[in-house]
Amino acid sequence: MCRGWRDQVEDGAGGGGGAAIPEDLTQPRARWVCLVPIRYMVVVLGLLGCMLDYLMRFGLSVAIIAMTNSTRPVSQNFTPDHACPAAVNGSDDIYPVPTVLVTYVLATPQGTGDFAWTVKEQGIILGTFFWGYFFTKTIGGRISELMGARETMAVSIWVSGVLCLLTPTMAAIHPLALATLRFAMGIMQGPAFPSLYCVLARWAPPEKLATMTTIAFSGMSLGSVIAMGSSQWVVDHLGWQWVFWGAGILGLIWTPFWIYFVRNSPCSHPLMSLQEQELLAPNLAIKPKRNVPWSRLLRCWRFYPAILAEFASSWLANQTTNQGPSFLKAQVGFTMGEVSFVLTVGQTCCWVTAFTFGQLSDWLVQGVHLKKVNARRVIHLIAMVMIVLGLGSVVLAGCHKWVVSAMMMITMMGSSATLSSFTLTPMDIAPNYAGTLSGMLGIGNIGGFLAPIIAAEIVTQTGGWEASMLVCGAVYFLAGVLYLVTATADVQEWNDYEELPSSDEGE
Repeated sequence: MCRGWRDQVEDGAGGGGGAAIPEDLTQPRARWVCLVPIRYMVVVLGLLGCMLDYLMRFGLSVAIIAMTNSTRPVSQNFTPDHACPAAVNGSDDIYPVPTVLVTYVLATPQGTGDFAWTVKEQGIILGTFFWGYFFTKTIGGRISELMGARETMAVSIWVSGVLCLLTPTMAAIHPLALATLRFAMGIMQGPAFPSLYCVLARWAPPEKLATMTTIAFSGMSLGSVIAMGSSQWVVDHLGWQWVFWGAGILGLIWTPFWIYFVRNSPCSHPLMSLQEQELLAPNLAIKPKRNVPWSRLLRCWRFYPAILAEFASSWLANQTTNQGPSFLKAQVGFTMGEVSFVLTVGQTCCWVTAFTFGQLSDWLVQGVHLKKVNARRVIHLIAMVMIVLGLGSVVLAGCHKWVVSAMMMITMMGSSATLSSFTLTPMDIAPNYAGTLSGMLGIGNIGGFLAPIIAAEIVTQTGGWEASMLVCGAVYFLAGVLYLVTATADVQEWNDYEELPSSDEGE
């Protein structure tokens, strides 16, 4: 049924240049689905999937405080040389836990739980997730194209939910058992986001691509907000186990809804209205290919600046979310409540502004009639201004707490613009290989590994976070300029690799 419709669309059958729809596709469908277009269900479920991904990923960062009875050795106390008076006066309560623990550990400075894990063991438990995640995210896009993007994401979230439910049991067995489970969870979650790119490439109308993508992936910020805002309450009222059981149960509940409402191809959905089928007809030409023109893809040098932009974005995320709490507490003199407020409000604003940037990007293309590549450049330029000026202002603000707070929030809001700029490159230049390219874009996540190492060395050598902030701004600026100069949104000829003459394939 779908194949016949697509063939007639491509052949221009039906007269008048319109797409002739076979008679069996014009039959009345359930009225309730016409009131809620299926593409809206897809993007909302994508948002919830991203939210659950982050809840299951980072819930341990909060729960580990309640799980352990030792999270900060006294020998790690550190007061920067350039600390503000508020920080010096409160130096007895400096928050010195390792960087990997800082992100969501905002409520209590000392654990009171049952597990006597060392700081090194805690670092291993928290870090093993990202070892597995980095590997499978890089190849996850290719997996989703071969196995089906819908099925890949469903398996990713469902298995992660099961592993989340098993977390308390593994923690009771041995810290290495928990570390192994977290490594397995990282492996399972790696393909989730590349597979969502594949789904959105076919479900988003061309004129709404940026809006739908930013709405779906804004679930990452929403998950961070919920993790920071609710996990401590869950620990206090229900017990730390429910941080994992709750997220795991939600993951299992989400999966059947995703399977029911989402299809790899819009035209194969039994509940779509005729109007929506016609709207998404241009996307029928997008079809993941089983063979990848690797030599052509790797020679596409204009894709590499997007990877560098992802590198800078990962560096920035570490600087604001991981290093940020230590900087605000130890150098500026924020209380833990104030640190929690800044990060929570910042992540909430980041979630909201993601929608704004997505709509602005599509409006620039449809309303102002900018070329797609220029719309991407405008959005990224706005992000660069907000981030570079924000980080510079944080340094210049010195000990003015709320100026620092405002600039940190502006920096975090600027980071949400990336969802409407370089992260759309895979769907812009090769929609048939959106999964493969989005996985390769994940190579830039190396910045998130390097940033804490370099930042720690800079802080140690200079006695403060100012130089670290400026280095982050410089990295983002240089990568951004390179992206602005070389960006492209033109579909590459190798996007239709399987239709190319065999003599030109070179594979």
